[in-house]
Amino acid sequence: MIGNGIVTHAKSCSDVNMNRTEVQFETFKWIDLLDPSAESLTSLAEELHFPSKVVQNCLDSDYLPHIETYGDRYFVILRLMEPKSKMTADSVQELTTKIALFLTPECVVSIHRMKLREVENVKEIAKDPKISKQRLISYFFEQVARGFDQPLTDLEHLMHSIEEKMFTKSKSRNFLQEGFYLKRKSSAFKKVLRLTLDLMSKLIMKAECSIELFQESRDRLERSLFYAEDVHENIQSLLNLHLSVESQKINDASFRTNEIMRVLTVLTIFFLPLNFIAGVFGMNFREMPLLESSKGFWESLLLMFLISVGLGVYLWRQGWLDKPEIKT
Repeated sequence: MIGNGIVTHAKSCSDVNMNRTEVQFETFKWIDLLDPSAESLTSLAEELHFPSKVVQNCLDSDYLPHIETYGDRYFVILRLMEPKSKMTADSVQELTTKIALFLTPECVVSIHRMKLREVENVKEIAKDPKISKQRLISYFFEQVARGFDQPLTDLEHLMHSIEEKMFTKSKSRNFLQEGFYLKRKSSAFKKVLRLTLDLMSKLIMKAECSIELFQESRDRLERSLFYAEDVHENIQSLLNLHLSVESQKINDASFRTNEIMRVLTVLTIFFLPLNFIAGVFGMNFREMPLLESSKGFWESLLLMFLISVGLGVYLWRQGWLDKPEIKT
């Protein structure tokens, strides 16, 4: 179990220069550091008996939710929703911000770069001096879980909006871009939620935490993960459907073009030999067959007619005059 200390009262104090807040409970102390300097992190590493490199790198933006064990001490990374994320944000680093927790037998230390509403909520909730260290940690997980409620609701509304555009003529030209943006965003939420659930399971097992304390947070995270996966699957289906519809439109256009070319080809086959005959009899030679005959004009027309009939029979037997079947 995470170790216990013995203190008889609760109190808090703040160091303005270090943005450090301390809350003393009966069995442990909670230290909250806001955007600490490198010097203060070095001092903290010595105080907590953690490797200096781990403490110095705890605010690295690339960290995903995970846990590291150092004997009876634990280093935990959680990711909360970024309070000022851009509308175009679609990655884990852009959508969420990181908070580092160092758990020792004597204290809990939270470190973050910016002032977070979730941390303030924990300070408001954790006013009972008799709460346990496990309960305080569970509050952090609860704030993580609650933070995804509104973003996932907005994500669902955006997905429904894209779904409605799918079946209207006024579909935006940026439909694909909006769809892939939504897909990347839901994928980022899935990654954070799944890793947070894995982190919670590992922490409960390694630190021998009470499962009941984390049950509500686990339920919220699993529900949020379900919604994120549902949005991701739905938008993937919509994108596939959109690509299929656009592909069908291209196929239909190609079919119409091919049909026009087929008709033009058939007409060309008919008129090519007729043009050849007309061109031959239009040559300026004095002696040509049928040129002086009184029936030459009608005989040439008869020849053209017979050629046309012969070509028509040939094309009909070959199936070129049949309308092609459209496979559905």
